[in-house]
Amino acid sequence: MQAVVFYSTADSAGVNVAKVLKEHHGFRLKGHVDVGESQLPVWVSGGTQLVELQNPLIDESDFLKDFFKSDLFVFASRHQSVSGAPCATVHAPGNWAGETKYGGNANELQLTSAKALQCFYDLLKANPLPVFREASHHGPTCLKTPSVFVELGSSEKEWSDYSMAEPIAEAIVEGCRSFSSKNAKAALGFGGNHYLAGFENLPFALSHVASKYVLDFVDAAMVKQAVEKTAEPVEKAFVDWTGCSKEQREMLVASFEKTGLSWEKA
Repeated sequence: MQAVVFYSTADSAGVNVAKVLKEHHGFRLKGHVDVGESQLPVWVSGGTQLVELQNPLIDESDFLKDFFKSDLFVFASRHQSVSGAPCATVHAPGNWAGETKYGGNANELQLTSAKALQCFYDLLKANPLPVFREASHHGPTCLKTPSVFVELGSSEKEWSDYSMAEPIAEAIVEGCRSFSSKNAKAALGFGGNHYLAGFENLPFALSHVASKYVLDFVDAAMVKQAVEKTAEPVEKAFVDWTGCSKEQREMLVASFEKTGLSWEKA
């Protein structure tokens, strides 16, 4: 399987992850790819490419669909939170609602891979950093290749710390090699908080997840899109029942019935 890892020079966490990849994981400069009037440097190790971008990953990454072909796109990025606590996070890109402040198109989810998300999550958990899965959020949203974000959080202290980037880089390398062999069934998640506290220990790999704060915008069309924007066949939806309002639960159940998607309470 082939994978492309992207990082941005505007993101200190991504820069440090890339530095670890180049210095300790055999990535060697191969050349440059012409993208419009720009040239993007590309490093290679085995079946994985590492590509340097200049702009923030969430803002102007949709153009990548025209220049790179692969089985998986991985965006090595920073994670920012109010707490500022050190952590690693994994999530799919996508906008469940009309907000596009953080890139991508309104009401559009990015194609992703439940197997890849679960693989990176499991690999990161073997390291000392606390690890969280996040609900789908921000861009890019129109790439033709399954895409995931693997992030280092949550403040400049961690982003600029080379040693903190090491477990992120190690997980990315191993995940790019092994995600396709992950034995996991795919599912969607709905409700609860942004960090998916209500979806632990499920016998499924989650692809797209909509947390409570966007559920008012999730209808049958968005549920159908979440199924279609998962690389693997989606077998079920899980609902964090106490993490939804009565009205949200009713709308979700009606959407599942309309799309023919099996569901159960998480």
